[in-house]
This record gives sequence, structure tokens and C-alpha cells, in this order.
Amino acid sequence: MSGRQLRVIGSRACLPQGYGEVPPKHFVRRRTPIASSARLAEPTCYHFAEMLIVAAIVASTVSWSDVRELFSDEPAIRQAAIDRLREARDLSVMAGLNDVLYYHYAAGLPSTANEIAALMALLAGDSSGSNPRRSWAEWVGRHDEIEPQEGYVLFKRFVFERYDRAFRGYFHPRFVFRIRPEEIEWGGVKKDGIPALDRPGFVPAHEATYLNDDERVFGVFHAGEAKAYPHRILDAHEMANDVVGGRHVTLSYCTLCGSGILFDGEHPSREGKDPFTFGSSGLLYRSNKLMYDRPTNSLWNNLTGEPVVGRLAESGIRLERRPLVVSTWGEWRKRHPTSLVLDIDGTGFDRDYSRSPYEEYFASDDTMFPVWLRDDSLRVKEWIFGLIVNGRPKAYPIEILKSQRVVHDKLGGTSLVLVTNPDSGAVRAYEAGERQFVFGEDAGVLVEKGTGERWRVEEEALVSTSGKTLPRLPGHNAFWFGWYAFFPTTDVHRP
Repeated sequence: MSGRQLRVIGSRACLPQGYGEVPPKHFVRRRTPIASSARLAEPTCYHFAEMLIVAAIVASTVSWSDVRELFSDEPAIRQAAIDRLREARDLSVMAGLNDVLYYHYAAGLPSTANEIAALMALLAGDSSGSNPRRSWAEWVGRHDEIEPQEGYVLFKRFVFERYDRAFRGYFHPRFVFRIRPEEIEWGGVKKDGIPALDRPGFVPAHEATYLNDDERVFGVFHAGEAKAYPHRILDAHEMANDVVGGRHVTLSYCTLCGSGILFDGEHPSREGKDPFTFGSSGLLYRSNKLMYDRPTNSLWNNLTGEPVVGRLAESGIRLERRPLVVSTWGEWRKRHPTSLVLDIDGTGFDRDYSRSPYEEYFASDDTMFPVWLRDDSLRVKEWIFGLIVNGRPKAYPIEILKSQRVVHDKLGGTSLVLVTNPDSGAVRAYEAGERQFVFGEDAGVLVEKGTGERWRVEEEALVSTSGKTLPRLPGHNAFWFGWYAFFPTTDVHRP
């Protein structure tokens, strides 16, 4: 730390120049010390009222061993460590202090947690407010310019293996981290504590008497086979490794950010091997689940289908996203009367699927875990339909889509059309070329302007009466906060 200058930003979001030009997962932290005479680039701030403070850290007199002593059962040892940390005023241990803070709250030790929160407030010259657990996690998230002291990954492993010994496998000091390790949080469960479904049982639609027509389902269609995955079953598992139409797929569902995404498990890198299958790691990043692949135990970004920590982090792999739809059971069954649907007694688990374990969370207005990168253009948990076309993200508020029904747009250089069922809220996106459409006689038919030709709204494409097709684009529903936290440069559809 000797001679390093750290840019200490105020209490609101302030990002280094250029950060908003690429998704956060690609932001590369500076790893070389800045010369004491170097001029610091002016930051790009979301809130221009914030002040920039430049603090020079001459030398560090504390190490992670001092922070470890905060786990001591002896008050005198903890106090001595706090005194040393207070005297050193070293911000490079703030991320580790935040990890220790969270652990003590989770372990039901609020007194020690409050001691740590007070120490963090003194080091940062900032107040934690009424919710230290949330405030300090978000403070660490905002301050990317403060690089943790060397050895942070090993220290984090020391903390996280207290939750689950299996977490050791995610924090190797030689691993490449394409996301900030400081922002990886414990999700409250052990590895596979939310168990994935693997080739679960299904029943024909007419036998699914446990479902009501207004219940939400994920609808998947491939090569002539239709399958439905009810939300109240997936809420308890958040992952389904399955085969649809002969293709191995994974439906990865993050209940916290509301996103269910269908990935193709048959990546070329697995040629001659078993396809990718996934489980829930028990870890979060910006309130979004980190999934892990079973062949290598690498951590993956649930929203993009890319490995971000571990053996595959530098592989360049990105799983193909496949179309799926969130609809009502009634609408899906009407469109696909021969569809299969999850057998409530065939999941392989003895669970009560009569209600979602997240009912209270879904009904609330706030997040369960800290999220520092926010935007108030929409409500925190407003439902959006997210598209990424040629690297360009855009959010479409679903209530607006329901009122407009047919929306033409251009994204990433591609002309597209979004078709929304106003009753079920099911959204499907397709390439449009130069064509313009309006709704036909029902929600399953579009009429092309100018020619009057009718096009059927099918799962894999728009299909005209003359046999022309326009391919479907993969998109998914999400809460606004969950989408924005990963795609802060997103466009937003307006009426």
C-alpha cells in the first residue's frame, strides 16, 4: 500500500470514467499502484453533488490477521484488534470488515457486529445509517477504487468456509475473478441448499389438476415439444436441468431478481462430454444468484451465461440463451394443449409446493440483500422484459407492453417486434425486418401492414400464411433493480 493514492468517493454512486460504457462484469480494476504525483482522472458521477476526496495511504500497519481476530470469543482480543485497525485507518481492509460484519449479524451476534460497524464508520468517516448490514455492503460496492489489501481472496475464503466448507472451492487465490470478489455475498444457504431439479418428472397438461389457470409458469418449446415449469415449484429449486425436444437445457431462475433464463447446455466446449448442468452455489452478486457448473465448479453469471470465477473464467465461454416465456398456465395450455408440465409428485424432493416460499418477498417493495447500483427511473421491483441484442441491453416495462400489445423497435442494429398478451402478460420478441404489424383477430395472430398477410405468433418464430418466418429472440422477465444492477447502460422503453 505504500505510496498508493485512493480515491474515496462520498456516500452516493460515483463511477470511474468509462465504467458505464461496458457491463460491470467487464470492469477491470487497476492492479498497479498509482505514483504519488499522478493526476487522478475525474470520475463520472450519478449524483453530481457528491464530493471527491483524495486520501493518501502512506503505509499499512495492519494485515488480515488483525481482522481475523475480530472472530475471537475473547472481548479483550477483539478490542485490541479494533484499536489497531482504528489507529491504522487503512481503508484497504474495509471489504474484509464488511464480510466479518455480515457474518456476525448472520450468526446472531449483534453486539460484535455493532462494534465492527462503528469501526467501519470511523475508518470511512461516514455513517452507516439505521441498517449497517445493508449500508456498509453498499458502501463497499460503490467504492471500486479502494483495492483490498493483498490476500483478500484467502481472507474471504476463511470467512465463507464458516458458512459452508464447500465454499472453499470458490475462493482460490490463483483464480481469475471477472467480478469483484468484494461484492460476492452469502445468500443464506449452503452450496446446493436450494436443490436443482435434474430431469424431473412430467405429466400431460390434462393431468395437472394441481394448477389453476391464473398461475404463472415458465413455458419452453423446442423441436415440437412444449414443457411448462410452474413458478411455485421452481421457487423452491431455482434451477432445472432438463431435456426439451432432444436438447439439454438449463432453466436458471433467480427468485431474488425475478429472472428466469433458459440456457443451452450443449456448448461446443463439451463436445464428446456430458453437457453442462448447473446448481445453485449459495452465493450472490448484487442480489443475483451465482450458479456453478458441475464439471468444473466454476461460478457463473446467472444473467449472461458466462463463467466469472474459477477454472473457466478465462475460457471465453458464453452459453446460448434460448427463448422462454412467462405466462399463465391457462394461456400456455390453450396454446399448447399437449404440453407437459412438472409433476408435483415427481420432483424427487419431499417439499410443500402448495405456496411459494417467497410470497412475502414478492409482495414487498424492497430487496432482500444489498444492491448498491440502483436507478429510480422505475420502481425497484417493477417487472420488465429484458432484451440483449448484439450486446445492447434494453428494458421494456411489462405494464406498458400490455397496454401497447405490439411494439416495434430497433436494438443493436436489429429491427424487432414485441408481442404481448394483454391478459397473461406473456411477452415474445421476434426479428421484424422491414415489416410492421398490428394485432389480428386474436392474441395469436398478427397482420402485416401494407399486405394484410397474417402471421401466427409461434414459440420459435412468426410464421406467415405463405410460409415465411421471422425468428424469435431470447428475452426474459426480471425485476428492474436486478436488470439495472448488471446493465447500468440499459435503454428503457417509454410509451
